[in-house]
Amino acid sequence: MSHYLKFLFSALFVFSTLSLSANAQSITNENAVASSACPTTGNMVAQNGDCRVTPSTFSTTIYEIGLCTAHPYGAAKTSATFDASTCVVIYTDAAPAAVDLAAAIGTNTSLPGTASAPPEGTYGFPYIKLGTDFTVAGSFTNTPTGGVATTYYSGGAGAVNTTGPAVTQTDSLKNFGDTLCSSGYVGAAVVGGTMDGFVTNTAFTRSIDTDITGVAPVICNKSDRLIAVMNLAAPFTVTSQTYAVNFNFILTNYGAQFVDGNNAAGAPEEFASAPFAGYFTLLNAD
Repeated sequence: MSHYLKFLFSALFVFSTLSLSANAQSITNENAVASSACPTTGNMVAQNGDCRVTPSTFSTTIYEIGLCTAHPYGAAKTSATFDASTCVVIYTDAAPAAVDLAAAIGTNTSLPGTASAPPEGTYGFPYIKLGTDFTVAGSFTNTPTGGVATTYYSGGAGAVNTTGPAVTQTDSLKNFGDTLCSSGYVGAAVVGGTMDGFVTNTAFTRSIDTDITGVAPVICNKSDRLIAVMNLAAPFTVTSQTYAVNFNFILTNYGAQFVDGNNAAGAPEEFASAPFAGYFTLLNAD
């Protein structure tokens, strides 16, 4: 399995060794654990570990953003199909072009699709539907204990070099698991609550655990979309005064990662994409 498949969600949807066998359809989730930003001094990566960095490129496709009053994959997060009955769509683009979100760090970006004001109500489960391809590049400078400062650059195809410049690579998320399909990754801590991730087909249906192809890496057959669902600790309320709902992407110390590839702490040997973080805000008239 490539490190992208194994570690893509190390910051937001990080793999644990525990799989949750779900319902009779064997819809399987993985539980989230935490990850850290890369340190500027000492060992940059732990043995068999990884660390997050701010990417210079983070490009993906955004199909839809919406708000729900109930989790679209059920309270147990093990449903096979996306239940849109409690959801409203606030942004859609049927054929989106890739957007480099890293180029807009610290600024506001208008997406080219169609935005709609949500109806009044209280929503606890915002979601985003994305493609499964992520184009990333990045670099990071670390000074090891007793050593000299070294800048590590993405070298393309998962490689790392110390000469630069950073080279882009495109990674594809096709499974959260290893030998079987784990189509869900749940409970990652983000600003304002937790976030879950699901790989699905274009109809937003998830694979059962044995719905796979290949052996190294194993690919979930239904893996054309990535759906991120937030579980807000404090649901927000849209009123007659609300004129916009914004999703704020966080890429500072998110979106890319360096990885230990030789079973030894210290300098990284591999580079991969990692998730963004984010949060929703309401804009209300005075």
